[in-house]
Amino acid sequence: MPFWARSATGPVMSAQNLDCGGYCRDCGREHTLAAEPALPLARDLLAELERCGGIGPDPRLSLDYLYGPARGQMFGVLKYRDEEGNQGALKAFSGQYNGLWHVAGWVAPILDAAEFARVIRFDEPRIKDLTLRMRGLQEIDPLRLAMLAQRRDLSRNLMERIFTLYQLTNFRGQTRAMAEVYTGKAMPTGTGECCAPKLLHHAAVHGLTPLGLAEFYVGRENRSVTRRHGEFFAPCAEKCRPILGFLLCGLEERNGRT
Repeated sequence: MPFWARSATGPVMSAQNLDCGGYCRDCGREHTLAAEPALPLARDLLAELERCGGIGPDPRLSLDYLYGPARGQMFGVLKYRDEEGNQGALKAFSGQYNGLWHVAGWVAPILDAAEFARVIRFDEPRIKDLTLRMRGLQEIDPLRLAMLAQRRDLSRNLMERIFTLYQLTNFRGQTRAMAEVYTGKAMPTGTGECCAPKLLHHAAVHGLTPLGLAEFYVGRENRSVTRRHGEFFAPCAEKCRPILGFLLCGLEERNGRT
């Protein structure tokens, strides 16, 4: 019996603040969205995943994937109100699931997956080849140092091109390149792929008004043992918070707050 089936007893609530938010340099304000309205829906989703044993019928979508090398993944639920006043929920997983960007019923990535594949087509194999060739060489070997510098330049240039694929839309109807709105220092790998940005961008593009957003972890403990199955977390400070301010901008007006 898989770990998630024999040990899950429901979400473990963390004492930390679970709300998402960030500073928007466009308007010079901090924007937040509460987690509490979405928590019951998130608990229901976790229970459904545990009951079904996966996020879809395809064998590649089994939860077993999250107890192997993947070592777990974040999931998010956004409670919304549509233009007719009806309430509903969106769900998302962070990044790709077992190599898949798109899974039926789940919010799509912000970037165009086909364009992403085109961008990485040439440089990613070169980066992997350099990594393999460096193995077995001593750290001070001049050849290894040269390959290390080449790999670093290739990786940096590739990430810069990948980041241009992320065009974020907020609740004022503004669309900007992610690099233009990021309020941190250097954008880390994976920025724009977490649940909260995916959910908020999708809601803004489709005319939905968020009422709450909650994220939880599913799978094997991460290597730093800071995340465990069923625990809830606020969106991360490194990748999410620096873009959430822009993504949330305009939501107060939609909800009748200033």
